[in-house]
Amino acid sequence: MEFITKGDTINCIRIIKDKVSGKEIHITVASFNARVDRLPPHVAAELFTEEVKELLVWLEDRTKLQSKLAKQPIEDTILESLPLLLRQATQALKNVDRLDSTLFRSINERLAELSEALDSTERFTATRKAGSMQMQNSEEQKERLDTIKKDIEKKE
Repeated sequence: MEFITKGDTINCIRIIKDKVSGKEIHITVASFNARVDRLPPHVAAELFTEEVKELLVWLEDRTKLQSKLAKQPIEDTILESLPLLLRQATQALKNVDRLDSTLFRSINERLAELSEALDSTERFTATRKAGSMQMQNSEEQKERLDTIKKDIEKKE
């Protein structure tokens, strides 16, 4: 089972294998408001017992992550988001034929600044990975980006 946030909704997606083709089929079994931090009864009614357990762990992990993000400096959240954003940007560049020259220059300048700042930053070994066992990396990234977005909106 996967739990995917789309906008203000969390979708509970059951993954089954098609007996004929062997391909995975994703079926949205239930949905609920993303602001809910506990298991809604209508969702529990649609899920198997093991799926309910998975969702409870996912909700707990999500709450812990949101609490951690609320307490940590926004700079840490931005830096935690950066590796995946850079990977996505690299993939996006592979999928486009051309790039506006102003955007090209701007990206190159920011990357040079980032590289210089990174070279002068002290490194240390983290004792434990931030995040969770149940939440997919993409869902953790959504939470980080949501936190960054809220910080930007506060500053406007």
